[in-house]
Amino acid sequence: MNQQMAGEFLEQMSGIYRYILKNSESETVLLKDEIEFVNLYINLQQTRFKKGLQVNINVPDEYQHYKIAPVTLQNLFENAIKHNIIDAGSPLVIDVFIDGDYLVVKNNLQKKNVVETSNKRGLAQFVSLYHYLSELPVLIEETEKNFEIKIPLI
Repeated sequence: MNQQMAGEFLEQMSGIYRYILKNSESETVLLKDEIEFVNLYINLQQTRFKKGLQVNINVPDEYQHYKIAPVTLQNLFENAIKHNIIDAGSPLVIDVFIDGDYLVVKNNLQKKNVVETSNKRGLAQFVSLYHYLSELPVLIEETEKNFEIKIPLI
């Protein structure tokens, strides 16, 4: 890793750390801030996976003032990366978009045979957290080709 890349990497890590510290006591954050934060995380992961990770975030401006729980997107991206095979020949594609009252995070399925660090509780914790934050439920759908989670906008 060259000097400039190392500096950029450190800067992004600092930004991630600051965001998590700043919002650790907050119940919700602006969607706009969460997207800015997850872009730092994506940049770090693309340093690692290069063309093996493709992310498309399509959230119109009029939704930027809605709220979600802090670090929601980063956790969902981390989950997709942890559970799927990622390489340039068959990239993991993560799409983020709005569907009605929901923020949708959808990825193609390329399941790893073994996931070493999975405790199988992450999604249940999301469902529980959003049950507390919103009257709308978290919706999870897995098909043969895709995994999709819908997070209620607050």
